Amino acid sequence: MNTRGIGISLNADMVNGDLEVLERHLGYIADAGCDYAELILHGLDVVIGGRVHQKRLERVRQVLDKYELGYTMHLPYELNLLSCSKGDDYERVFEAGIELSAAIGADTIVYHSSYAELTDHNLMQHYFPTYGRLPREELFQILLEEDATKLRRLGSIAKDAGITIGVENNIWYDIKNDYTYGMNPQTLVEHVRYVGLDNVGITLDVGHCYLTSMAYDYDFKKAIEAALPYVKHLHVHDNFGELYDAKAYMSNLPYGYGDLHLPVGWGDIPYEEVFQWIEPYQGIVNMEIEFRLYPHFQEAVKDMRRLLAK
Repeated sequence: MNTRGIGISLNADMVNGDLEVLERHLGYIADAGCDYAELILHGLDVVIGGRVHQKRLERVRQVLDKYELGYTMHLPYELNLLSCSKGDDYERVFEAGIELSAAIGADTIVYHSSYAELTDHNLMQHYFPTYGRLPREELFQILLEEDATKLRRLGSIAKDAGITIGVENNIWYDIKNDYTYGMNPQTLVEHVRYVGLDNVGITLDVGHCYLTSMAYDYDFKKAIEAALPYVKHLHVHDNFGELYDAKAYMSNLPYGYGDLHLPVGWGDIPYEEVFQWIEPYQGIVNMEIEFRLYPHFQEAVKDMRRLLAK
């Protein structure tokens, strides 16, 4: 596979705005032999009140420039364009994320797919102003249209800045009371096609796809193959296909529960086959490894280079 390079994601909670920690953790990633690091916007303290803080940006840029790494940008995990209560705020932060990415030379932005909590009082007030109730499928179409409209606007801004947006397929626990187009890569394909911009595609998260294919009984291989023509960015990490989550990582790990973000080869995902299925992909292979496992970063990068060379 002829890729742009290998990256590892930072951990926003561990960095927590501390520039010394940021520098040290980027050092772990650089020393492991990576080409890229994926920054997490809300761990940097650069976007404040929906705006890029220029003095803080310069301090962060000084740290980033110490390493011969390229950078990609992950937007805040809770950022959700379909939120009725905070949607305008989230949209401003998304736009600020584009500005920040352009300022540091990150040409790829990751956005977790939008969702709506169908039991949310704010959503009910927004979409059901009278006592009538929309049919579920009609509501879904309204939600899709609203999200696509926002992504088109933001995607156009990103395109002018030379930036690609990859909408990520996400894990999901409550499909009865929540709505998202992003759980299955195949429905995510339909959405990015509807958005219709060549710089708005998919961040294919293989670990999430494996978990949700097991939980909701869709074909793992077919979903990945369907997504491939639209994949702009790749997240790889391992797990055991058990969607159950006991909330604490150290409680999940002994049993293999949940979205463990293990190094490739530590879980059950058949990555040798996966990389055969997506052999035409030419972007960045970003490893999302639980940062507590940083002593294993170097071996993870070596293993990934061997795997990609097959």
